[in-house]
Amino acid sequence: MKYSIKKSVQALKPFKSFMFLALMYATLVFVSCKSEVSTTKDLTYPIVDTKQGFTYDNYNKITPPKEGEAFYGQDAQYTGTEPSYTDNGNGVITDNVTGLVWTQEMSRKAMSWEDASKYCDTLTTGGYTDWRLPTVKELWSLRDFSEGWPWVDTDYFHLVGDGSDLGQHHSWTSNQYLVKDKYQNRQLEGNPAFIVNDWTGHIKAMSGARFVRAVRGNKNYGINKFIDNGDETVSDEATGLMWSKNDNGEAANWKNALAYAENATVAGYDDWRLPNAKELQSIADYSGVFPAMDTTVFNLSKLKNIKGQTDYPFYWTSTSNPYIKAYHNESGETDSEEDAFVPGYTYAWIFSAGYCVDMEGNDLHGAGAVVFDTKSEDVSDHSGIEVFYHHVRLVRGGNVTKTPKGNPDSINPDRVVSFPAGITNHGGQPRGGQHGVGGKPGEDGAHGGPDFTPGVKYLETIGITVTSEKLVTIVAGPPAPSTTDLIANFAKNDIEITKDQAQGLLDTLKLPQ
Repeated sequence: MKYSIKKSVQALKPFKSFMFLALMYATLVFVSCKSEVSTTKDLTYPIVDTKQGFTYDNYNKITPPKEGEAFYGQDAQYTGTEPSYTDNGNGVITDNVTGLVWTQEMSRKAMSWEDASKYCDTLTTGGYTDWRLPTVKELWSLRDFSEGWPWVDTDYFHLVGDGSDLGQHHSWTSNQYLVKDKYQNRQLEGNPAFIVNDWTGHIKAMSGARFVRAVRGNKNYGINKFIDNGDETVSDEATGLMWSKNDNGEAANWKNALAYAENATVAGYDDWRLPNAKELQSIADYSGVFPAMDTTVFNLSKLKNIKGQTDYPFYWTSTSNPYIKAYHNESGETDSEEDAFVPGYTYAWIFSAGYCVDMEGNDLHGAGAVVFDTKSEDVSDHSGIEVFYHHVRLVRGGNVTKTPKGNPDSINPDRVVSFPAGITNHGGQPRGGQHGVGGKPGEDGAHGGPDFTPGVKYLETIGITVTSEKLVTIVAGPPAPSTTDLIANFAKNDIEITKDQAQGLLDTLKLPQ
C-alpha cells in the first residue's frame, strides 16, 4: 500500500499531489475505523466499572493468573471507568460518570409497581420534584461488585435493613416484564416488573410489593446506538463497545469461556474479552421482546428448554460472585488445621437472553434476568438449580485498560451495611395479591405476616431444627417462594430439603404454590 501511494504521488503535480494525499488519508482513516467505536468521554451511555478487584478460580480468591494461564481475562484484569459519586449533603447523590442523580435513601415501605411511580411523582428530596422510577439499566449502573452482599456502595447509597429480611432487598424499576408465556412461575403472576436486588445482586422479574430508589436527570442513559459493521461485529456508539454479532455456538464452563474469549479472533481483531456483568447487561433489551436482545443486529443460538420450547442461551460474564469463601468445621474440634478448612466455591454472573426457568421449566426470573451460576460441576452446591455450562458473547474496546494484577484496593474494609428496617407489608394486606412473607411477627415491617411457629414444628418432624427468626429469612418474600426457591434458600444455609418437604412447609405456613 505504501509503495503504491508513493508511485502515484510522484506522477502528480504539487496541487494534485496534495489533493490525492488528502483523499488517500481520508480513505485510510475510513477503512481502519469502519468498525471501531469512539472511546471519548462524550458517550451517552458510559458503562461504570464493576469495581471487582480480585481474581477467582472455581473455589476461592486466587493470585491473578498470567496471560495464557487458566482463568486469565476475568473482570478484575480489565478495568473501565471507575465509579465517581458526589454526596450533595441534602439526601441526593450525583453520579459523575452517568450524569444521573439519585436519592440516597430508599422508600421506607414496600409498595406495588403502580404505586412506585406515584411515589416518585410526589417525592420531594433535596429540593427536587422531578423524580422518576429508574429503568433497569439506570439502576444496574449503581451495582458495585468489589465484594458484594450488598452490591452497592453503601457510603453513598443507603439500604433498607441489614440484609437479614430478604423481603427488603428488592428495588422496583420502570420496566415491566412483558414477555408472556403459558409456562410461568407463580411469582410472575399479576403485573410483573423487573427488580434489582440490592443484597443478592440479581435482576429479576417479579410482582408483589417492593421498595423504591428514585432517580432524575439524563433520560438518554441506557439507550443503545447499535451499528452493524458488516464484518460479524456490532458497534454501540452509546457505550463505546464493540460486540461479536454471533455467539460462540456452544455452551462451556466458566474457565473455558474465559479461554475462548482470550483466544478469539473475529473480523481481524484479536483483543476480545469476556464481558463483565455491566457490559453484558448493557445490550439487553427490556422492551418486551423475546429473546431479550436486539435480533436485528445480534444472532443468538437457538435452544430447546425442558418444556420443549424454543429458547435462547444464558451468557457468561467475567464477573465472579464470591458467595462462599470457605466451609469451616462448625464444632471447632479438629485434629489438624487442614481439617478445619475446606475450600468453598465462587459463582459467576450470567445474563439470560431467553427464559430464566426453575427446575420444572417454568419462567422464573424472566428473559433479561441477571443471576449467577456455579462455575463448574466439580464445585456443585447440590442445590439442583445449577447449569454449569453457558454461551459466550465477545466484547472489545471501550474505555477499558488491562490490569493483569487486579485492584486489591477496591475493597472498603470499613463499609457500613446495616440500615433502619422498612415496612414490607401494608397493614397485613400486601399488594399485588401476594402472600406477606418476611419480617418477625409483631414487629414493624411484618404487620399481619404469617406465624412461622407451625413451620418450625413441621420441620422438627422431618429432622430439621431452626428458629422462627431463622425460618423467616429462609422463606423470605414477598412474594411466597416457589418450592425451587425454597430448596435453594435452605441450601444456602447448609440445610437439605426435598421438593415434597418444601411443599409441605409452604402448605403448613398456608403459602401454597
